[in-house]
Amino acid sequence: PARRGPPVAGLSCVLKPAMRSWILVLLFALAASEPGTETAYLYGNIKEYAYYFTDLLVGSPPQLTSVIIDTGSHLLAFPCGGCDHCGRHLEPAVDISKSSTAKWEYCGGDRCTYSEKYSEGSAIEGHWFTDKVELGDSFSRNSPVSARMGCHDSENKLFYTQRANGIMGLAPALPTYDQPSAERAPGILEDLFRDKKHVDSRVFSICLADWGGLLTVGGANSAYHAGGVTWVDMMSSGYYMVKPETFFVDSLLVVAGTAEFGQAIVDTGTTLTYFPQQIFDRVVMHLESFCLLPDNCQADRADRPDSHQKCWRMHGQGPGAFPTLAFKFEGQSETITWGPEAYLNHRGEDLWCYAFAPSASGETIFGISWLLHKDAVFDLGAQKFGVADANCPEHRQAPTSLWQRFPALFGHGGAPSLGLAGLAACLVALLGLAAVRLNRWRTSASASFQAQEEFGEARQLLAAEDSQKGRGSETYVAVAQKKPA
Repeated sequence: PARRGPPVAGLSCVLKPAMRSWILVLLFALAASEPGTETAYLYGNIKEYAYYFTDLLVGSPPQLTSVIIDTGSHLLAFPCGGCDHCGRHLEPAVDISKSSTAKWEYCGGDRCTYSEKYSEGSAIEGHWFTDKVELGDSFSRNSPVSARMGCHDSENKLFYTQRANGIMGLAPALPTYDQPSAERAPGILEDLFRDKKHVDSRVFSICLADWGGLLTVGGANSAYHAGGVTWVDMMSSGYYMVKPETFFVDSLLVVAGTAEFGQAIVDTGTTLTYFPQQIFDRVVMHLESFCLLPDNCQADRADRPDSHQKCWRMHGQGPGAFPTLAFKFEGQSETITWGPEAYLNHRGEDLWCYAFAPSASGETIFGISWLLHKDAVFDLGAQKFGVADANCPEHRQAPTSLWQRFPALFGHGGAPSLGLAGLAACLVALLGLAAVRLNRWRTSASASFQAQEEFGEARQLLAAEDSQKGRGSETYVAVAQKKPA
C-alpha cells in the first residue's frame, strides 16, 4: 500500500481480533493508495513463473481471477466455467451464470468470438462478454468499472499450463482516423481512466521487485522511488515504443545510433530483454573482456548447452562485481542504468545466466528483466515513458488476513498502535460496525482450488513443479517471446 508511515507511539486502541478486522477494512479503504489512484499487488517473478500477474474481481457478486500483466498485447481474458480445454490454474474458472451484471456480446445472432495466437505457439479462443471488473482482490477496495472481457473456451500450450488464470493486455490501441493514438488507451485501462471519480490522470505504473510488485493506475507510487524519474519520449501506437540511442557496458560505448536498435518496445509480457544479434554479440564480448581483468566479475563461464543459455558461476557471492550497463534515449542526456542483479538472472546456487538474448526479428524488446527494481511509468496523456530506480514492495503470496496489509500498525503484542487518527478510526468503525462487511473471496476461492492447501500457499510455486507444468526454468527462453503472431 502506498505512503504509509510508521505507527505513532502513545495511544493504542486495543480491541478484540474480530473488531480489529472491521476497523482495518475501513482504514485500508481510506489509506491503501494515494488520492486519484488505484493500486493492486503484483505476484510472480522471472525464475519460477517467468511473468508477473495481478488479481481481478469479476461480476456481481465478484469472483476472483488472476491475470498476467502484459503491456505487449491487448486482450483481457481468462477461463470461464464450461471451458472445453482449459488448464488448472490458481483460481476456479469464472462462472458467468452467477453474475447478475454479466452480458454476452452477440454478432449476427451468435455470441461474438475471439481467437489469439502467439509467436511461441500457444493460443486461446473464446467469447466476448461485458461485466463489472475491479482491479485487485477484495482487500484492495478499488471501485468496479464496466469492461469488455474474454471468456476462454479453449487454451493450449503455455496458456494451458501457466498457473495464472488469464492475461490482461495493457498495450495501446492502434490509431484510427477519428481518434489519434495519443488519445487512445488499452481497453481495460480506458475503462479505468474513464472512472474520473477514482482515477484522475491517464498514467499507470508498474513497479517490479524480485518477487511481485505493485500496479498503480492514475499515477506512480513515488514513495518507493530511490531517485528521480528519467523521462523519455514514447509513442503509443499498438505498442509502447521508445528510441534508445546509445548503450554502454561500464563506461564503454557499445552502440551509437537509434537505427541499430530497430523498433524498440517496452513489454511486461516478455520475460527476457531482446536485442538485435549484432548488439547482443557486442555486449557479450565486452562483458567477457571486462571479466578477464583481475578482480572483475569474480566468476567463471558456465554456459548451459541444453538451453543455449550463457551463464556464469560466481565465486561464492552474487553478481555485484559485474559492470553496470546503461542506456541513453533520443533527446535525453540522462542515462537509465541496468544493474547486474537484473541483467543476470539467478538460476540456482551460484549460477547466474544472462537475462537478455538475441532477437530473431532484429528489434529491441525491453522485457521484465530490464524493468526489475524500477518503477516504469507510462504517461499516455503526455506520451512519455518514465523510469525510476525503486525499492518495489515484494509479495511472494497473497495476503491471508488484514494484518498482512497493515504490518506497520501492530506492535509485538499484536495490539494496534494508531495514535489520534487511529483512535478516531476506531470510534468511527465501532459506530458503523453493523454496516461494514468483510468479503473473503480469496479464502473461498483458494479452498476450491485445493481443499487441504493453505490459502497463501496457493501463490507459492516450486521450480520443480513449474518445470513439469511447462512454466519452469527449462522453458525460460521459450516463454520469453509470447507475442501475438
